[in-house]
Amino acid sequence: MGTPLSRRRVLVAFAAGAGALGGAGLLSACTGSPAPVTPISTVPTAPDPLLAVLDERVGLLADYDAAGLQHPELLARLLPLRKQTEEQVAALRLALALPRPSPTATGSGTSTAAPTTTAVPVDPVDPAVTLAAVRTAVRASGSTAAALCETTTAQRAPLVGSLAAAAACHELMLR
Repeated sequence: MGTPLSRRRVLVAFAAGAGALGGAGLLSACTGSPAPVTPISTVPTAPDPLLAVLDERVGLLADYDAAGLQHPELLARLLPLRKQTEEQVAALRLALALPRPSPTATGSGTSTAAPTTTAVPVDPVDPAVTLAAVRTAVRASGSTAAALCETTTAQRAPLVGSLAAAAACHELMLR
C-alpha cells in the first residue's frame, strides 16, 4: 500500500489544476472563443512566388486593354495575346487555389481578373511607342516567370515554364 496523501498535497494539486483550467477558461472567455485558445506561431509565412506572376499577368490584361482603347487599329494584334493572357490568369488562379473572381466588363472583353491600373504609358499619338511599352511589360513578366522556373516545385514547373515561353512569344508578336 502506498503512502496516504496529506490534505495539503491534495489541496495544492487541486488548486494548480483549477488554476490551469480556470486560466484557459478565462482566456477563452476574453477572446470569445468557445474553446481554450492555443497560441499561433508568430513565424510569418512567405507569400507564394506565383502571386507575383499572377499580379504581372493581371497587369498585362490592363495594359492590353489600355493600348487597345487608345489605338483601336492595334486590336487585331492585341486581342489574341490578351485572350491567352486571360487564360494564363485563370490557370494561375487555379494553381494558387484562389476563388474565381466575378467577371467584370472591360474595354475589349470580359476579364477574369480584378481590374488594375495600367503600368504602360500609352502614347496617344504613336501606336509604335505604345506597342514598345507593352512589349517591355511582357518581357518583364516573362523574366519573372523564367526566374521562378529555377526555384519552383516539380508540379508547378510546367506551368511556370509555359508562362515564360508564352511571354517570349508574345514579345516577338508585338514587334
